Amino acid sequence: MSFSQQIKTSKSDEYYTPRYAVEIILPYLEKFEHIWCPFDKEHSEFVKMLQERGKKVTFGHIETGQDFFSYEKAPGGVDCIVSNPPFSKRDNIFLRLYELGLPFAMIMNNNGLFDSKVRYELFKKNNFELLIPKGRMRFFDETMEVKNSPNFQSIYVCNGILPQTIEFVDMDIRS
Repeated sequence: MSFSQQIKTSKSDEYYTPRYAVEIILPYLEKFEHIWCPFDKEHSEFVKMLQERGKKVTFGHIETGQDFFSYEKAPGGVDCIVSNPPFSKRDNIFLRLYELGLPFAMIMNNNGLFDSKVRYELFKKNNFELLIPKGRMRFFDETMEVKNSPNFQSIYVCNGILPQTIEFVDMDIRS
């Protein structure tokens, strides 16, 4: 089974980001005009909230035929990449992001972020930043019911987005 087919058939990695978790990255995205959300469908909070703020958003999802790993380069005019990708594919996702060479902000599981030899070397050799929220994000399924209230903290791993290497931010899970 191909790598993309594994992602397409893995429902254990298909969780959606709540509005409050998108709100915390928005202030850092003001300087960008055209944002690519390569792991998102039209109803994604990333897509909706960025469009509400007047950003041009290109979105795509493996289920609708847009395979992040098949793009030779980012879609035309895109100046930033933002999403909540499949956590189980972190190595390949970060390798691809650094190959594309655009600023990015990806929600990731904080646990074991540097455990992989691939990610360790990648982050050692490349710029990265961390946006660390107070509290834990809870993720939803397509019915918008909380399906994953993880026992780990999720953070944004970024490149070329934040003003300093580590930023701490309050996150209001009631919003």
